[in-house]
Amino acid sequence: MLIPNASWHRTLAIAMLLVAPAFGAGARPHASLEVAPQVAATDPVPSVDPRVPRAAGTPCRVELLHNRPWPQENVYMVVDPTITYVPPAACPPPWSKVILTLDVQTTRRSIVETLGMDLAHVRLFRSAAPRYEGLSRWHVERDLTDYSALFRAPHTGSIWSTQNPEAIDYDWPDHLPIYYATARLLFYPSTSATPAPRVPDAVIGVNRGSPVALPHNIVRAYVDVENGFLPGDPLWFTCWSNDSAGVRLGDVFAPGTNPKVAINPPDEGCGGGSFRELQVRVDGRLAGIAPVFPLVIADLSWYHPNSANLPLPTLEMLNFKPYRVDLSPFAAILSAAGPHDVSTGAAGTLLLYLDRNRTQVTGAVTLNTLATENGAPVDTNTVEQNGDSTQGDIRTREHRDFTIRGFVNTSGGRIDSIVHQTNDFSNVQAFHLEGPDRPDQYDTPIEKLYVQHLWLASTAVQTSRRSQGTRLISRDQVTTRYPLELSWHMAATVTLSDAFIVDFHRTNITVRQHRVVDGDHYKPGFGHYTTHAGARFFSTVKGGDEQTDPRWEGFTTRSYRDNFGSCYFGELDARGGTIIGRSLGTACPDGRNRVRWFAHPDGSPESLGWWR
Repeated sequence: MLIPNASWHRTLAIAMLLVAPAFGAGARPHASLEVAPQVAATDPVPSVDPRVPRAAGTPCRVELLHNRPWPQENVYMVVDPTITYVPPAACPPPWSKVILTLDVQTTRRSIVETLGMDLAHVRLFRSAAPRYEGLSRWHVERDLTDYSALFRAPHTGSIWSTQNPEAIDYDWPDHLPIYYATARLLFYPSTSATPAPRVPDAVIGVNRGSPVALPHNIVRAYVDVENGFLPGDPLWFTCWSNDSAGVRLGDVFAPGTNPKVAINPPDEGCGGGSFRELQVRVDGRLAGIAPVFPLVIADLSWYHPNSANLPLPTLEMLNFKPYRVDLSPFAAILSAAGPHDVSTGAAGTLLLYLDRNRTQVTGAVTLNTLATENGAPVDTNTVEQNGDSTQGDIRTREHRDFTIRGFVNTSGGRIDSIVHQTNDFSNVQAFHLEGPDRPDQYDTPIEKLYVQHLWLASTAVQTSRRSQGTRLISRDQVTTRYPLELSWHMAATVTLSDAFIVDFHRTNITVRQHRVVDGDHYKPGFGHYTTHAGARFFSTVKGGDEQTDPRWEGFTTRSYRDNFGSCYFGELDARGGTIIGRSLGTACPDGRNRVRWFAHPDGSPESLGWWR
């Protein structure tokens, strides 16, 4: 699809698994698997995301929304607090599986940045809304089995949206189309084939700005941190360091989300550095780190809408998955009398396992090297400005290596918890700019060139070990990797007369991104459970009157495997704004997708409750 050589162009577009018989309680899973059904060919927004594996039997369905308009106004955030949840009488707990399904649709573009859903202050869903011009519908699912304790009692909740109130689309005045949503919870009763797993005893939403009351008999604690979107700072990974403030990297053609106003172009770009992390604190003490996923949003620039997501959504765009931080060394601290403040820097959900034979536990944190780490990123900046030419690169690096130890005295004896984590972050950005940074100051045509290349690597390795005396209870290691490469090349003639006119000679926006989650979980008497979940996205947009091969093409893949026989693979290829190829199961044995009922093929956190 050609990219028109005009500043006000708009690019148009319209844009699972069931499982095998499982195992009885305490037994190793069977080797035999059933073929999983493929993604429906009628999915309006192309997707090969694996569906949440189903358990055996027929689920009870609880409808939270039915074709409900998602709230939207020309303000930053608008909330509809009218969700009512009542547990399903026909399917009492315990449940072998709890699944949220959500179907969203709209008729055209909007200024919505994100859509979200909460229940009792617990985040159930959030997405960055795709901004397709025509009718768009999409389906997402989330495995909420770990949140089962939340669903045992009635609750109220809300749906909400955020948007940029200044982002008024003057080309198309009706800029507030309504999103409609239907949401259901599926509850699968426990059976001998798919028994109910051991789930957290309490699920509590945190980071609400005030301390919360917690049980006093906590033996294990985790917090799910929403790490896919930073409000007001969605393109943080393209920002430059503060020591380049004297160099004008802010430019009309830079990546950025500032809206165009009248005939004056916006100052795109951002400062503050290209590193972000989410810090988890318990009563003010640093207790954990969650890396931030570099989400690629729909519009990387106001002048280039749908820069990467047409027709394929970028990774995590439709359904943010949280990063799980192990807070078990703080179990005794969280169990102490009085309310506790657990802050995460974003939406957080506490998952607590309790001592069912004791109302109060004691213990302490015995080591916390994270609390004394500097943690500040290191910038190396070679950007220099010479007249209207700016060149150089900015390199940002950060390394963390910390250990936290704690113990809790339970009814079964003392349990020691150790969490060791390393975080490595690197972001290299190379710049080459030609021409004045503010073309609206000139009354004659000028030539502009803006080139920015970005290479980001972010890896976190979290290793947790629990023991009782010399007896190992469990060892879990989760490695997450978020590599991203972004190439941004703009060459144009800019004229300011009665209007701000841009003739693009050459445009090239290329995105390469991965999301990889590898797990190695060990329990004596059960052995190792190893998993690999991968997602990959590629998109390139080329255009302009000097471009010899203008095109819009890309692909996305999803893959999963574990050592219990699960395998999933899906790939979509696109060109010119349409899907030209779909492949499912080709990388799996016999060319078929098979996934165990307990697996998390989307790369969401593993609870391993079926280990008992």
